Amino acid sequence: MLNLKLSLKISFLLSIIIFFSIFVYLMIYIRHYQQYEIETVGQENIATLHSIDTSLITVFENADNYSKLILADSVVQDQMKSGNIVSDFNKQQILISRIYSVMQFSESIDTAWLIDRNGQKLTVGEHADSYSENTTEYDWLKDKYGRVQLLTEKREGQNYSVLVRPFNDLNTFESRGVIGVQIDNQKIKSLISESVISGKDGIIILNENNDVIFKEGDISPADSILQTASELETSDGELLRLENIDEKPFFLSGIINYEKGWKIIRYSPVIKTDSFQKILQFNIILIIVLGILIIGISVTIANILTRPVQALLDRMKNVEHGELTKISERTYLSEFRVLFDGYNKMVDEIKRLIHEAVLRQKRIRIVEMNEMQELMKPHFLYNTLETLEALILTENMRDSAKLVEALGDFYRKSVSGGREFLSISEEIQIARDYADILKIRFGETFKFDVRLDEACAKYNIPKLTIQPLVENSFQHGIRQRKQYGYIQVCVEKIQDKIHICVRDNGKGIPKEVMDEISSCKTYSEKRSLGLRGTIQRLSLLYEDAFSYEILNSDMSEIHIYLESDVLGEYELWKN
Repeated sequence: MLNLKLSLKISFLLSIIIFFSIFVYLMIYIRHYQQYEIETVGQENIATLHSIDTSLITVFENADNYSKLILADSVVQDQMKSGNIVSDFNKQQILISRIYSVMQFSESIDTAWLIDRNGQKLTVGEHADSYSENTTEYDWLKDKYGRVQLLTEKREGQNYSVLVRPFNDLNTFESRGVIGVQIDNQKIKSLISESVISGKDGIIILNENNDVIFKEGDISPADSILQTASELETSDGELLRLENIDEKPFFLSGIINYEKGWKIIRYSPVIKTDSFQKILQFNIILIIVLGILIIGISVTIANILTRPVQALLDRMKNVEHGELTKISERTYLSEFRVLFDGYNKMVDEIKRLIHEAVLRQKRIRIVEMNEMQELMKPHFLYNTLETLEALILTENMRDSAKLVEALGDFYRKSVSGGREFLSISEEIQIARDYADILKIRFGETFKFDVRLDEACAKYNIPKLTIQPLVENSFQHGIRQRKQYGYIQVCVEKIQDKIHICVRDNGKGIPKEVMDEISSCKTYSEKRSLGLRGTIQRLSLLYEDAFSYEILNSDMSEIHIYLESDVLGEYELWKN
């Protein structure tokens, strides 16, 4: 797209605008049509769900009433009061007979069961697979104030609805156990069979714990069911929306019975009518025809107006790659000639400003590096003067004189008449003076060795390049080790590079300091200030012509490499 001509881009943009406008119109139409379907078909589904809800209330109230009849039977009361409903076989048979005599008048109950206080369960009815078993599943219901609940039991891979309530003594209202009646699923299925249009419809009934009581149809989106149930619990009792299931649109409708606690959810497929399909096809054909027409017209107009602009854009694209080139194309429109002249002047001004900004930033960074280097001098001077004071008090005039002489030479060469660059031989002498001062201050605690290739002595390098490296070796290497040490400065020419190496047999440079230097981060604490400042200053001055290496082995080594052809060429910084 970026390489297309401007005329094609404008044509394409206009086409997109028209296509988008027509598409928005089509989407608005489809949305309004879908809203109409939701309001008509959806309300019909809600009415069906309310009809199912009414029928379910009848079924479950009927089951509730029969559970009360079983509870009120005197034989059942006596047997539950005994606390052991399976202790006597004859009484057990009488108990089963009494429960059957109540159940035979109900079409919606196929099984009933009792659990006594000892957890023994007696099941009567169609699914009575065993007469007695111990269970603690419903112990939480054994309370005289427990309420009736609609629960789900799973048997042979199917869910069954069970109405469960505490079994209380009619005289004392003490809890004697639990009674449950199972609803006949066929009865529920017969109530809702008329509302299922086809096998693609789905009816799902959940209890207050969101357990599935009944499900009919092939639709079983488990995540969607739980989400819908959660939304129903916070709604005003009804829910209606469109839902995509297996990439197919469905009407989702649901209601909640707050009194009984159950929820009824229905999924119905969205059936597109023939009229809607014809209108949709017409709109698609209209979009294609209008698009072709608009592209033809826009290409013709754009070619007339955009040729001079295209020339300007071609130059501006080069700016992204760092190329600032002027426009030399001829144009017959005076407006574009003025535009081209203004662009060319702007290119000249940008180049000038960039050059000045680069020089200014380099000066700023060099000043910062110099200030950082100067931070070390007062501290060093104070310590040296304290040493001189101690030598004078102890009447050690010889060492006092040597210290004053070394200190004077050090600062005279460091100031160097305001010069920013010194020869390597001058830098070596500053390092020697510094080492002599250290030996007077701390005694003969280390040996200082210099190896200078005379071919390197004439090259100029930034002032105070070598001395901070020697100071770093002593302060963080030799002094920390507290043993006799060795510091060596080696300067040699390797091919077209000047190699400066400072090595010592001290503790070595900590890994965290090496990481700080390599990452160019700035830290408040002044550890390895001379080393880090020297590397940053050389990097700013010489950029790719500078490299360094830090090694920690038997000897701690700092290697600096400077290309010899750039040394001495930075007269700008000297001035």
